[in-house]
Amino acid sequence: MKRTIKLGASFSGKISTGSYENTNPGFYAEEVFELEGDNNVADSVIQSRQSDLHQICYRQFSELEQRLIAERIQKERKEFRFYLTESGEQYPSVTSFLNYDADFFMPEPELQQYASCGNITHARVEEFIKSGKWVDPKEIGDMWTDIVIVKGGNLQLNIDCGDFPSFLKKYPISNMRNGSRGFNHEHRYAGTDDFQGIPEFKDCEKVDTLFDVKRTPEKVKNFMQLASYAKRKGWENIKQLCIIPLNDKTDQGYSKPIVTTEIDNYFKMAMDKRQAFKKRYGI
Repeated sequence: MKRTIKLGASFSGKISTGSYENTNPGFYAEEVFELEGDNNVADSVIQSRQSDLHQICYRQFSELEQRLIAERIQKERKEFRFYLTESGEQYPSVTSFLNYDADFFMPEPELQQYASCGNITHARVEEFIKSGKWVDPKEIGDMWTDIVIVKGGNLQLNIDCGDFPSFLKKYPISNMRNGSRGFNHEHRYAGTDDFQGIPEFKDCEKVDTLFDVKRTPEKVKNFMQLASYAKRKGWENIKQLCIIPLNDKTDQGYSKPIVTTEIDNYFKMAMDKRQAFKKRYGI
């Protein structure tokens, strides 16, 4: 004999959205279906379907919790960035969890000037890899805000900083491809690398390499960042990491690249920071 069964399940909880601020969302799912069989069959089916409904509510709550936590963190730390996954989860960027406890010893406006200067250089390198042209920063359409910040800042940094074409004459790189966004779902983070290629210069392996352009390299932190990028899904081909110093500290506009194949060691160090970030912020 068939019976009409109506099931419902819910999940609710408290989410901190700021100091002394909370929200209390709740989710409910319901299902109506026909069931045929004895009581033992009915009990088993009902238990399974109710568990499924509960999981639906729990997933909805978890996705909302992650989004609200990310929004709360970004209110406290505007420099942090989060990436949204296809499943609706929020992953912190590599630079966010690596720098969460950094004490920069300088005012925020000056930090922004250095960040904007770096954005400009990265955009010029990206354009060079695409077109082969080392263009004036003013020719890159979405750089105007960064240009204004740099030119109007008290540090008087140079927007024409570094010489990537000259670097490549000294240190050739073949098969250059601009970086792209990627995710590590096991450790729940994401990020966008600068570019990939195969170095054709001395003192390094001629293998697929991740490159990072830096104004002022910090070897350990930069290699932790690159190692995290190398461990994203789809980047298993990467066997080497390379930091490229591009700046106006030398007449030639660049310094000697810094190279390592110790990806696993730097990745372990980076994941210690990832765990500390999760312990501090809960995401």
